[in-house]
Amino acid sequence: MLFMFLSYSHIFADLILKNSMSALAESMADTFYIEGNKVKQDDSELKLRWGFDALYSNFGYRLVHKKNNHVVLYSVPNNTEGYLFKGVSLDIPIQHSRLDESNMSLYREEIQFEGKAYFLDIARNDLIADFANEGIEPAIVNVAIGIITAAFFVFLVMSVLAIKLIIKPAKSLTQQIEMIKPDALKKRISLESVPQEFIPVVSSLNDALERVEESFSQQKRFIANAAHELRTPLTILLNRLELKFPASMEKDNLILDVHFISRIVEQLLDLSRAQNMEVKRKASVNLNDVTKNVCSHLAPAAIAKKQEFALDVTGDHLLAKADEGELTVVIKNIIENAIKHSPSNAQVKVTLADLILTIEDSGEGIPEHLRSKVFERFWRKNQSDRSGSGLGMAIIKETLSHYDASIRIDTSPQLGGTLFEIKFSQESDHF
Repeated sequence: MLFMFLSYSHIFADLILKNSMSALAESMADTFYIEGNKVKQDDSELKLRWGFDALYSNFGYRLVHKKNNHVVLYSVPNNTEGYLFKGVSLDIPIQHSRLDESNMSLYREEIQFEGKAYFLDIARNDLIADFANEGIEPAIVNVAIGIITAAFFVFLVMSVLAIKLIIKPAKSLTQQIEMIKPDALKKRISLESVPQEFIPVVSSLNDALERVEESFSQQKRFIANAAHELRTPLTILLNRLELKFPASMEKDNLILDVHFISRIVEQLLDLSRAQNMEVKRKASVNLNDVTKNVCSHLAPAAIAKKQEFALDVTGDHLLAKADEGELTVVIKNIIENAIKHSPSNAQVKVTLADLILTIEDSGEGIPEHLRSKVFERFWRKNQSDRSGSGLGMAIIKETLSHYDASIRIDTSPQLGGTLFEIKFSQESDHF
């Protein structure tokens, strides 16, 4: 932009000088008169005397008789023959013209006085344009720098404000969307403080969430109803197998299959209850008592596998808001898994301190890339293993989520196997 201003400064200077030459010609036309047989000029006006004295050899004029094309008057003494007009033809066009070979600008205008016609020629050396441009250019540069600086500052401020105005509602929307999870499908995006342009999008998204929630609810109802309806025929089938068929290897295998299917159905019902459960306002549960009771029931199973089973409890009254029965099932399932998946002579340790329950073992552990899959429904490390349905950990996570408790999997720093950590919250909006 600065270069554009500088290029235009030359144009401005040239226009100023062209207009000044025209104005000067008009003023000079009134100063000529004839005395005797000679044409003379009244240059008593200060501006004319200053002009030709200060701009000598850069600015001049000549008066040419139109009829005989004879020069009757120069702006400088005759012995110099009007320095600027040396070699300049007497036949130049009316108005402005330029002599490129001599770097000179000319201006011709026809005037009349005393009943005779004359051509008034004004010559200008382009050094004058350079001089004018040198005077104009610094001012233009300073103005341009000031304008550019001010414009850049205004642009910067407006850009920052515009970005903030755009990002702030977008950030708020992002935070609200991130809070919508499978276990919190009832949440909706608030339309408060949403820009007008975003309202159709947010409304459509809320409508989509409404449909997703309804579809998810239908799916959960279907699973619950299907599992409930399957319990009766499975019970009847098991009774018939046990009572009406003679003992055989095939009968035993069929009974095992029915038990396996029944276990899956029961766990589907447990999962459905966990998903649809309402948070219960129970009295505080003493984690010490629940954990000790579970460990006392499971210790014989660990001893049977010749495992070293240990319980370490810190504190006497570690209270958590949860349903005692559900919490018992959660802790029991995790400890059972640790005993089951650890080899003989392994170590299993249960630690309770500061509302954090840790179950760790010295087994082979769970690879890091598989830890997130453990809580997926029907996932098993060995899909051919029919000892479990792959729903236990999903039920545990779903149940704990209703009591503001979190569960994570890691590697035990002491025993080297798997570490399950359940962290309970003392302050929860649910309780």
